[in-house]
Amino acid sequence: MKKTGIVARLLILTGVVLLATGAVLAYPYVHSRLARSSSATAVTPTSELSSPMPEEPQEAEESQSMKSPLPTREPAASPSPEAASSTPPSATEEPVESEPPVAMALPPDRIVIPIIGVDGPVVPVSLERTEVNGQVEVAWSVPDRYAAGWHDTSALLGEAGNVVLNGHNTTRGEIFRDLYTLELDDEIIVHSGEISRTYVVSATLILPEAGQPLEVRRANARYVMPTDYERLTLVTCHPYGSLRNRLIVIAVPARSEPIVEPSEVR
Repeated sequence: MKKTGIVARLLILTGVVLLATGAVLAYPYVHSRLARSSSATAVTPTSELSSPMPEEPQEAEESQSMKSPLPTREPAASPSPEAASSTPPSATEEPVESEPPVAMALPPDRIVIPIIGVDGPVVPVSLERTEVNGQVEVAWSVPDRYAAGWHDTSALLGEAGNVVLNGHNTTRGEIFRDLYTLELDDEIIVHSGEISRTYVVSATLILPEAGQPLEVRRANARYVMPTDYERLTLVTCHPYGSLRNRLIVIAVPARSEPIVEPSEVR
């Protein structure tokens, strides 16, 4: 009986040792499983919905900003009614034109100079050849009545260039008799049908002409040559009853900068 009791105790002790050894060996596995289980339970459906997605929201914002007409999503940046009213007209609205386009340019047919009471027709004139003292000279013809002559090689009314008009100051209507009294900024209005241009005097020149050498007269003629800007040039003789000098009045479109030749301004 004693031997049986000893064997039973040894078996129990061995079982306890085996159980303890199994528990020690199984601890890392059981611990890792428990850690995974607790981590998995921390991620709930609510936490998944509230967590941000770094890529998709950014792409959505970029897409929205391309569709939105506003440069920012901040409320302060939205245009007020006053700011909206100052927006330039769209391309479909017709702009208001104060002057006719270049395509409408036509020869002038009337000149009005209110300050000296001029209001008369404008007719085309051309270069004519004349013989003086056995030499052939070329000069612009001048209307033989109350009218200004438009040099037919000069610019049309309303286009970039030099519109040149001449006229008598003594006989044949004397349309430019008082031209010499014009002062800076006096208005000259030139018409072509329903189109008109308002010019302001920019310079008045008195140049010796009669009896002058050819080079001097050619230098005087440069004022009736073409220009690359819109200009009006009026030409007559000076003083009254004499051909001694050329009187040249240069005018530029109203609201433009005056173009003056200081060394030769009267």
